[in-house]
Amino acid sequence: MAAFDLDPRHRWLICATHPDDELAIVAWMRRLVVAGADVFVSYTHHTPVREREGRANMARVGITDERQFYLGGSDGRIAEEIGILLPEFERLAKEIAPTRVVCGAFEQGHIDHDATNLLVNRAFDHAEVYEMPLYHTYLRRLQTLNRFADPFGEDVISLTPDERRFKVECARGFPSQRIWPILVGYEALGRLTFRPPHLAETERMRRQTHLDYSSPNLPISLAERVKRSATWRRWIDAVGPWL
Repeated sequence: MAAFDLDPRHRWLICATHPDDELAIVAWMRRLVVAGADVFVSYTHHTPVREREGRANMARVGITDERQFYLGGSDGRIAEEIGILLPEFERLAKEIAPTRVVCGAFEQGHIDHDATNLLVNRAFDHAEVYEMPLYHTYLRRLQTLNRFADPFGEDVISLTPDERRFKVECARGFPSQRIWPILVGYEALGRLTFRPPHLAETERMRRQTHLDYSSPNLPISLAERVKRSATWRRWIDAVGPWL
C-alpha cells in the first residue's frame, strides 16, 4: 500500500511534535490540498512564537486555522506528559476521524518525537499510521536528517522544481528555530564528505510496523548503544505505564 496516495477519500492528520517538523513532508501536504483531500495538522508542543510561525507556514500550504490544533505540551517533557496529552489525541481521533495519520518516526532522535509517535499509536486505532523521517539518533552531536535509520519499507517521491522552491520557502519560515541555517550547514557538510543529502529533492514516508516501545527502532548495533544511554533510561521510566 503506497504511503503517498492522492486518493481524495482519505482524511489526513499530520501529527507534528513541534512547528517545523512538518517540513519533512510539506510538499506532499500541499499536493494533498491541491488534490482536494481533507488535511489537518496538530502540534504536540508550541509557544506563541512557534504557533505564529506554524500558522503562517500552514497558510502557505493551504490549511486553514480551524484545521490546525496546538496541544500545549511542554518542550522536552512530552514523554512525562503522556497521561495529560493522550485525552487530547483521543479527542482528535473522534473529532477528525482521519483515515491516515502521519507522525515523526520512532527512531530515538528526539524523545519528544518518540512520545508523539506513541501517543498517535495509542489514540488512533482505526487509522493507518505512517512515519516521516526527522533525525536520529540522540547519541550523536551531528544526527542524520530526513532519512530513516533503516530504509526498508519506505516510499519516496521526487519533488518538482516548484515544490523544491516551496519547501525552501517553508524552511525559511521558522526564524525562531534557525532551521534554515541548520539545513544549509548540513547540506554543505554533506558536499564536503561527497555525500550531499539533497534534502529538498525528495520526501519519504513508510507505514509504521515497529510498535514495541520498549525496544529502539534502529539497526541492532546502534540499538544496543541507545539502550545504554541515559536518554533511553529516561524514556523507559517515563512511558512504562503505557507499554
